[in-house]
Amino acid sequence: MNEKMRKAVKPVYNAGKQIWYGTTGFFYGHGMFLNENFRRLAGYQNLHKGERCFLIGTGPSLRAEDLDMIKDEYAIGCNMLYKLYDKTVWRPTYYCMTDRVYAKHQSQEMVRYVDVPIFTPRSTYQRMTGKSKNIIYVNDIYDYETYKIRGKMLSYCWLKASVMLFMMELAVYMGFSEIYLLGVDCTNTYTANGHFIKDYMKEDTKKAEDQRIKRDLKKKQLTPEEMGLHNYRRSIEAYEVVHKFTQSCGVKIYNATRGGDLEVFPRVTLENLEGIC
Repeated sequence: MNEKMRKAVKPVYNAGKQIWYGTTGFFYGHGMFLNENFRRLAGYQNLHKGERCFLIGTGPSLRAEDLDMIKDEYAIGCNMLYKLYDKTVWRPTYYCMTDRVYAKHQSQEMVRYVDVPIFTPRSTYQRMTGKSKNIIYVNDIYDYETYKIRGKMLSYCWLKASVMLFMMELAVYMGFSEIYLLGVDCTNTYTANGHFIKDYMKEDTKKAEDQRIKRDLKKKQLTPEEMGLHNYRRSIEAYEVVHKFTQSCGVKIYNATRGGDLEVFPRVTLENLEGIC
């Protein structure tokens, strides 16, 4: 199927998925026709109502000492954050992975190190070469131009540019009313120094990521710098959608990241938060 045909078919395909996932989600929400995966997913709905949590990104600002400070807090980690485990006593409460390249090349390593519940989109789960009983998948819809947050993960979620968006929606679904971001620099793979360590990815992952970047650059006819800026703007637009949604439902998101380029959410200093030692 050529690109023009794919663009024409995609909206129809996604509309069909919305109807199907919305219908099954209605039944799941009433405890009907649940398989083991969705039975487990249903158990997390509003499990942490009124509590606070930390969402941990993998940006270059992330420090092991900061993680030690939140070792007694609810937290959601992601991607290859486990590569920091040998430098901190902190461990996440939950974990997420949404990137399909990471799913193919890094998931076997991830499941060896991560022994907490792992949440992932269904399309990512299908590409995972490493799976464990800890993994719970969520029906998902991906559209490059569209992003919405619904907080109804028993039916489906929309995917966009960053795993952090998935983590935010998961936190809302779990009922957290205060969400703090840490290590969310709003960087991406098109720019240098995008993560907290140099050897963030395995060699085969790097090769696959480089191939994806080359395809994206050719498709968009942009330089790496222009593509990085383009993706940054897409991310900011999506974060603004999240901010508007969470404000409407009484959920507060704060950015405790040291530096970075994400200014959508109010800034706070980690050391000044109540209960942080």
